[in-house]
Amino acid sequence: MTMEGTHKPIFPSAERLENALKTALQAGHAIPADIRPRAPKTYLPGGLVQLSPRKPCVLVPDLHARPAFVDALLRTEFPNLGESLYAALEQDRASLLFLGDILHAEGEAAARRWTGAYERIAAARDTKAILSSEMDVEMSLSLDALLKVIALECRFPDSVFCLKGNHDNMTNAADHGDFPFYKYADEGRMGALWFELRYGTDIARLIRRYELSLPVAAVGGSYCASHAEPALPLSRSAVIAYSGHPEVVQALIWTANGEAEEGAVAESLQSILGSKEVAQHAVWFSGHRPVSGHFTLRAQGQLVQIHNPGLWQVVFIDTRSERADFFIIAPERAEPEYTVSLVLDPFARQK
Repeated sequence: MTMEGTHKPIFPSAERLENALKTALQAGHAIPADIRPRAPKTYLPGGLVQLSPRKPCVLVPDLHARPAFVDALLRTEFPNLGESLYAALEQDRASLLFLGDILHAEGEAAARRWTGAYERIAAARDTKAILSSEMDVEMSLSLDALLKVIALECRFPDSVFCLKGNHDNMTNAADHGDFPFYKYADEGRMGALWFELRYGTDIARLIRRYELSLPVAAVGGSYCASHAEPALPLSRSAVIAYSGHPEVVQALIWTANGEAEEGAVAESLQSILGSKEVAQHAVWFSGHRPVSGHFTLRAQGQLVQIHNPGLWQVVFIDTRSERADFFIIAPERAEPEYTVSLVLDPFARQK
């Protein structure tokens, strides 16, 4: 499902983008320590978000430059809420967690844009050819999605959170656990060049500060979540102190299928949830690697991958944290389409 095919590129002004990023940084630094425990030494908000046990949570896998998805999601009336998600956020009755990868569209239309822009640069032999119609559409979608997420983070700093993904790297940096990337063409370098030509180095540095301020994991009643599967066993303290440990960031944003150490999910759950008994009955949600259906189970059923790039799919977890309800968001309708439920406890699933 997509609504971005006929998108008319409209870019935020440099002033608007700069103000949004600065406001987001201020809001992030002001988050209470019981929600984002402070990192040692720096006393800045750490890499772990503690989700409220009083509120159900909506998990959104990789957004990938789909601003219309965000708009439709906020209008959605989940059966468990009885009102729109936005209204529930206003009344502090729900949490919303984005699993990262806000930037860079996926799919056939995106592939045509990226390859078309790449061919323009190659033919012109001039980097300024990056300021093309294809890149304008692509990057305006990314920035529109980013500004919508930032607006929600700032409006509801105790309820809306965005984790860092590997695509949340506008400057195509190779530090702090990030790596340059490509899929259809040379997206990382192309996006960074377009952004700097449009907005300059000062705002490029500012957006990098925002990206590095994003947390990398979240914890609820009987589940954790991150952009990618934990590549290695991670302690709660290591996740909180993530800013000084690029290996922790890399382990939570880049892991491919089959790349994680055996037992990494189970051991990470145990450390973050604080109990082996609780961890045995818990799961870890991730996006990053696409699935063909609604979800894929890995790591003895304790990793739940939920990113299907062809669907506007979200996961609803109520306060009991017993199951995950999967919904497809409708662009023109307030009622979402219920698809399937997953019992979170791996042992209970076997009965």
